[in-house]
Amino acid sequence: MHKVTMIIPVYNVEKYLARCLDSLIGQTYENYEIICVNDCSPDGSQRILEDYEKKYPQLFRVIQNEENMGQGRSRMRAVDQAAGDYIMFVDSDDYVAKDYIERFISEVEEASYDVVIAGYTRDIDGNYKEHDIQDSPWTLLCYPLACAKMFRKNFILEHGIDFSDARAGEDIYFSMAIFYQDVKYKIIHYYGYYYYLNRTSTTGTLTYDKKLEVTVSQMFTNFMKKFPLEKISEEKRRMIEYTYVTNMVNALVTYGHGCRPHRMREKHQFFIRDLKKKFPDYKRNPYFTVRKPKGQSSKIHAGVGTTMLLHRVHLDAFLFWVISWV
Repeated sequence: MHKVTMIIPVYNVEKYLARCLDSLIGQTYENYEIICVNDCSPDGSQRILEDYEKKYPQLFRVIQNEENMGQGRSRMRAVDQAAGDYIMFVDSDDYVAKDYIERFISEVEEASYDVVIAGYTRDIDGNYKEHDIQDSPWTLLCYPLACAKMFRKNFILEHGIDFSDARAGEDIYFSMAIFYQDVKYKIIHYYGYYYYLNRTSTTGTLTYDKKLEVTVSQMFTNFMKKFPLEKISEEKRRMIEYTYVTNMVNALVTYGHGCRPHRMREKHQFFIRDLKKKFPDYKRNPYFTVRKPKGQSSKIHAGVGTTMLLHRVHLDAFLFWVISWV
């Protein structure tokens, strides 16, 4: 039996931590371990971790960070110490079904996949909604959750795949690093990961004053230094270029709305300058059209397609001016 390592970074989640850990106990698949990384959590999370480690010494292992490292670096610290053949990440405010590991491991027992990707169930204050995914390379690239997936540990280590050092967008960087490689993956329609809407999480507290567009820019700068785009196919390069625009549009629309025109003008101008610098021939990207790329989600296409169409006719600034007031 393949061994699986479940990795849970922990920071300021004492309200949700026991629920998460309880869901990992008594999985229908037996050969697994749980590594929790306490990232200098200021609340009572450490006490909870000690209780579980004492009660389940053969199952739980707790790593203590000497300084706050962030979610991505905490995860990679656990990967380096993992005994499992396969790695699974769980956020400490989320939880999983009892057959969670078994459902994923059944796929790699049939074929040697580097990555297995599933959907998830959204938990919004006890209201549940399944989120399905498409069987497409776009899902591998643009479905950035590190959770709800299983990774072959040696694949991650052999290719130097890791998370961004930024405190936002770590999963986006990680997903692009996997997509960059010649990866064997499987997409399954399973929803045993319960993604809880925690309004106090890093993502939940992002606002326009955090300048997420600057974080996105730096993340792509770091990615392109480590993973040169000229070494991959034209198609893959254009898809990563599309992903850059996707995340910039998301930064301005989702986290920039209501910032008022003068701030939005700065954000929009930063985006366009950065786009031209990183991808000088972006106007030749065949995916920046009104037609939805096959396998791409309609929501992403609507945002990117509309923005780039208006950009071609020099009306994108007006679009973001409207968004700045909403």
